[in-house]
Amino acid sequence: SHDVPRALHQLGDTRLPGPAVDAATISRARQRLKLATLLQMSYPGAPTVYYGDEVGLTGGADPYNRAPYPWADQGGQPDECLRADCTRMIALRIAHPVLRRGALLAPLHADDAVLVLARRLGDGAQATWAITAFNNADGPRTVRVALPEGAPDGRFAAAWGDAPAEAR
Repeated sequence: SHDVPRALHQLGDTRLPGPAVDAATISRARQRLKLATLLQMSYPGAPTVYYGDEVGLTGGADPYNRAPYPWADQGGQPDECLRADCTRMIALRIAHPVLRRGALLAPLHADDAVLVLARRLGDGAQATWAITAFNNADGPRTVRVALPEGAPDGRFAAAWGDAPAEAR
């Protein structure tokens, strides 16, 4: 809805009433927005991106949440790196049917900072799997999970990030 604070505001410092926040808060909020977008693009249902969130619009309560889209040709300064990341996450969902239509299994791991989910499309040896791990901690985390029955053993490719996972 257009009457709620923007995602970057909610994921940053919500004590601030308006659009002005410090660089460290915005950086952390951007990382959280990327993580939330990746979760949304790999979760069942129809993902939604509210205009401007993909280019880093900020703003708390009304009227700060109603800024116009920052078109570059009209003097705006859209965050093109954030937009490119959002576009890439949407492309992952499009490229991998398991992220759109696969069954969501019980969480493989969930704690205060890490969530690991499994999705499966199809059955038996022909099944396609997606194991997604989301880390909201301030640094790397290592978790061990038991893969669901039927999941392939071996090394999984990282579709996002650079941390490969090994399944045994």
